[in-house]
Amino acid sequence: MYRRLFLFSISLLVVLPSFAQTPISPCKSDFQIVESVPKGTSYGEPGTPRTQAAWLEMIRGAHQFIDIAAFYITDKPGSALSPVLDALAEQAGKVRIRILVDETFLKNEHADVDRLRKIPGIEVRVLPVDTLTGGVLHAKYMIVDDASVFVGSQNWDWRALEHIHEIGACIRNPRFAQTFAAVFDFDWELAGHPDLSKAAVATVRPPAFAPATIEDPVLLNAGTEEPLTAYPAFSPSSRIPRWVTEEEPALVRMIHASRHDLRIQVMTFSAIQQYGPKGWWPELDSAIRDAAARGVEVHIIVADWALREPTQAYLKSLAALPNITVKFSHLPEAPEGFIPYARVEHAKYAVADGRTVYIGTGNWEWSYFHTTVDASVFVQGSGPAKTLTDIFDHDWNGSYVTALEPGKQYTEPRTH
Repeated sequence: MYRRLFLFSISLLVVLPSFAQTPISPCKSDFQIVESVPKGTSYGEPGTPRTQAAWLEMIRGAHQFIDIAAFYITDKPGSALSPVLDALAEQAGKVRIRILVDETFLKNEHADVDRLRKIPGIEVRVLPVDTLTGGVLHAKYMIVDDASVFVGSQNWDWRALEHIHEIGACIRNPRFAQTFAAVFDFDWELAGHPDLSKAAVATVRPPAFAPATIEDPVLLNAGTEEPLTAYPAFSPSSRIPRWVTEEEPALVRMIHASRHDLRIQVMTFSAIQQYGPKGWWPELDSAIRDAAARGVEVHIIVADWALREPTQAYLKSLAALPNITVKFSHLPEAPEGFIPYARVEHAKYAVADGRTVYIGTGNWEWSYFHTTVDASVFVQGSGPAKTLTDIFDHDWNGSYVTALEPGKQYTEPRTH
């Protein structure tokens, strides 16, 4: 059931200048937004580095270790992902490389994981999340040398670099990286020894350092006069270490704190629980409705993949309310023709009041916070908020989005 949800799913005649620009070197400050730009589209915020460049710089700059949590790994010879996997192979033996992947997806997408397994110096483990919680390992992040972290919506999929709109972030800070590394170590051990009773004991064992949390965030230099504060958050609450921040309550708190405007872009969003126990998931839904009732202007962009039922009906219930506008995006077909599981808005982020930013790896549905392994970063500061606001507004006012009308029925797009 997860394959249909997680696998990604008019041509333009020219590639627009923003896409053709020379890639900008990423991570020159402690916090950097990173964007994947689909070929042949008008996306691409000027000055924002692209995903391939960010990953290559991090991998090639490693001196001690590279840890990667990936939902799956799928390459296409000659694609933008190929140099990234080649860079990992080149670093194997020079630094420790560990890759953690999901068990469920591996059954269908294993060729490139198998290829990496055969490289001396690269160790791969499979996390059986379906057995442990009924979900999947959906997180997408990379840690290098207890120094830097990449986290975002980008899967290790060639399409995520070339044909899907994605948003991630590169964070340079030792304590922030150590926090991610400690969570990765927890999952790594669980993958090697999936004993829930021992894992339960490990969740309460305090680390040897002060982790970055909502109560104790890190201070970042963004290359401006204004410093940033940031902390990571994780899901699901049932099996993350007790000393890290839970993602869902942190996101609810951010929405409740909004006073003027709230911009949300996520592939799918629904309070109707379709995976796991059936029912209603009120947390994010109530927070958003409450914000609108307070007069906060709420703008939401979802992908056209969210038009399936009952998600479409749920989104219409939001769009019917004052102060909430919902739009869905439909990307043009690739210049080379239809590509399965591509040409979609896959970003998962929110911006509140031009000051607070959330960038995550999961969609906004119950299962992503309660059974699925996901990760995110929360940042306070006007710099990242402005970058994401510009990206959002370019999409909101662009030709790829359509306002969702409660009285109109929409057809699901072809995804594969």
